[in-house]
Amino acid sequence: MAIAVPGQPATEVGATISSDVIPRAASEEAAVAVAAEGGNVSVMRLPQVHDTARQGLVTYAIAMYREKGVCAYIGDGKNRWPAAHVLDTARPYRLAIEKAERGAKYHAVAEEGVSMRDIAETLGRRLKLPARSIAPEEAQAYFGWLAMFAGHDLPASSALTRKKLGWQPTRPGMLADLEQLQVSDS
Repeated sequence: MAIAVPGQPATEVGATISSDVIPRAASEEAAVAVAAEGGNVSVMRLPQVHDTARQGLVTYAIAMYREKGVCAYIGDGKNRWPAAHVLDTARPYRLAIEKAERGAKYHAVAEEGVSMRDIAETLGRRLKLPARSIAPEEAQAYFGWLAMFAGHDLPASSALTRKKLGWQPTRPGMLADLEQLQVSDS
């Protein structure tokens, strides 16, 4: 996603994160370079894509929660992650191809931000584990590599994408899918 002003959602026209900070941003940097040379490319930015089986980075948090026996969130847990159901993400790709707007950036975001506390508490119910806050200084030890995302407020808007593409997500939200999470005993 793009960089947001603290407390506000990232937008399709916001500054981008460098691949020096987030390696996956290299694909967007490559698309921008191709567009600058006249190539007809656009970028589709994805949030936490979910269904009842997989949930983007939340899938890794689930494994961690099971391993540690606690569904943790950092501080008050009000930091948010954007989300979209997997079936809602295919349509904006098709619409972007049909529009063929050179250099456009789109957000396939259905939910601007789902709080980490709500995610942890929902998973706690489904996994039959306690949910609790941990201090920011405990985040690295608890979350490991995921700590770089777990404590950040990363809301993202798709208002411009919806307007430009005429797209409206219709599938269940992340918490609804987590309530229906396919839970195994392993």
